[in-house]
Amino acid sequence: MTHCPHNIILDFGGVLMKHDKAGCLKNLRQLMSDEDITNVLGFGNDKEDTLRARFERGACGTRCFLDHVLRLCKLGTTEQQLIDAWNMIHAGIPDEAWETIKKWRTEGCRTYLMSNTDAVHWQHTLSLYRQQVESLFDGVFLSFELGMTKPSKTFFLHVDNAIDDGQTIFVDDMEANRLAAQQSVGWQTCASIEELK
Repeated sequence: MTHCPHNIILDFGGVLMKHDKAGCLKNLRQLMSDEDITNVLGFGNDKEDTLRARFERGACGTRCFLDHVLRLCKLGTTEQQLIDAWNMIHAGIPDEAWETIKKWRTEGCRTYLMSNTDAVHWQHTLSLYRQQVESLFDGVFLSFELGMTKPSKTFFLHVDNAIDDGQTIFVDDMEANRLAAQQSVGWQTCASIEELK
């Protein structure tokens, strides 16, 4: 890239953090039924009223989420086992991704995170990458903290109003989110860090 835009906004899961959905499901299936994994945790559907969806938009806190899911788990399941299984979806952030962000910043870019995520996943992220998150992003916009999720127009308007003026590129692996960003705030979009590079 010969010229860096003023703002680059990255989605978290699927763009920066690699996902291991298969590994996560495998671990969850040792603790609970497929029906509950689908209906309660939202794997396999995109319903807005699942417990997972409410957790991501902050309508259900960590204690509410863990207590509810533990009641559905096999007898003897511990809270830590559930947390570990839930966090299995995180398959790591490649060093190359961090190096790319550092390069963008040396070229004058402002970099941001915008994510649909929950408190458990974010705490796990910070336990692994707190230094990088705090040093490499000018702002972090998280659904569970703000009470709004992509692809809601409200979320995009909130972020657009909060960041500095200038050309903005939004990187998200979900087509619905990219389309919403284009239509609601006029951001340019692409699907991956590799595509933007």
